[in-house]
Amino acid sequence: MNAFILKIIMAILMVFDHVESVIGNAPIWFTWLGRLVAPIFFYLVVEGFFHTSNRKRYALRLYLWSITMFAGSALLSILVPSAPYIKNNIFLSLAHGVTMLIGADYIKTSKDYKKGLPLAIIFGILGLITEASILGVLMFLIFYFCRDKKTLLSTVYVLVFTLLIVPISLNTGEGTVYEKLLLYDPQILMIFAVPFILLYNGERGPNNKFTKYFFYVFYPLHLWILAIIKAFMI
Repeated sequence: MNAFILKIIMAILMVFDHVESVIGNAPIWFTWLGRLVAPIFFYLVVEGFFHTSNRKRYALRLYLWSITMFAGSALLSILVPSAPYIKNNIFLSLAHGVTMLIGADYIKTSKDYKKGLPLAIIFGILGLITEASILGVLMFLIFYFCRDKKTLLSTVYVLVFTLLIVPISLNTGEGTVYEKLLLYDPQILMIFAVPFILLYNGERGPNNKFTKYFFYVFYPLHLWILAIIKAFMI
């Protein structure tokens, strides 16, 4: 699969996930499907980091879209007060992640720790307080450092997230193992993004203005539409 096909699939799964989180009362498998989305988009953003001709502009674009997302969600809450406020803003997580990688890559290529290390550390920490939190920061690092070795990438990804998520889930609240891992907060299902990563062929796919900006527009727009639908259901 090329990057465009992967994005189309993940955009569809994203809608299922957000129908549950914004509107609610959806089958649990809507949430399960949604656990695949973030890892694939993070992976493709790291791929974009390597392919872009201007990494600073790439990060700036993500920051601008994060501002657009914040502003649009705030405006929607004013215009449609009964609509749920959209807190989601994965653009900020992605922007901090790309900036962190700029620092990491500067260290890797120039061996200049004085300039690269503070940048990587500061934006890695900032990434911890965004929507994706530590999971997003770890995904960026794993996908960056293991990029050219998919077997290693898959192994490290599955091990890290299994060891991180399972103990936390099992020690949260009451219930069976099934309920804790698959019903209450099924983040462990993110490991099943691996097959899609392995199917990625390294190609971008169609490359034009529409394919470049469609996903930047689709993410906030579908969330705002779902919030408006929820407002009229109340």
